[in-house]
Amino acid sequence: MKTHFPTLRGLLIRLKLYMSRTGSYISLVNTAMILFIFLSDLEKYNIDIEIRDWIIPIFIVGVLGMLTFGYLEDRLGFYSEEQKASQSRSPYFREIIERLDKIEKQLEKKSK
Repeated sequence: MKTHFPTLRGLLIRLKLYMSRTGSYISLVNTAMILFIFLSDLEKYNIDIEIRDWIIPIFIVGVLGMLTFGYLEDRLGFYSEEQKASQSRSPYFREIIERLDKIEKQLEKKSK
């Protein structure tokens, strides 16, 4: 069992990463479905919209809005700060930082 666990764990983590990557595309499809439901519900209030004519332009505007928001979030530094906070909890990243600190200390000792 101990020999198979790391292999199984690695496979499960890879599958989890694939599912996570797919989630962003699923959210786009979900956005389109919510938009379709919203437009079709407007008919209840006597607002007649030809969904076939407007669904694609409205979806494009929605996607462009999300892209703009993502771009601004990145330019304002939110993504970098989020990654920094997320990676600070990573044991792998912490190990790398500790090893780099040791190397820097050794280099400082040798240069003195």
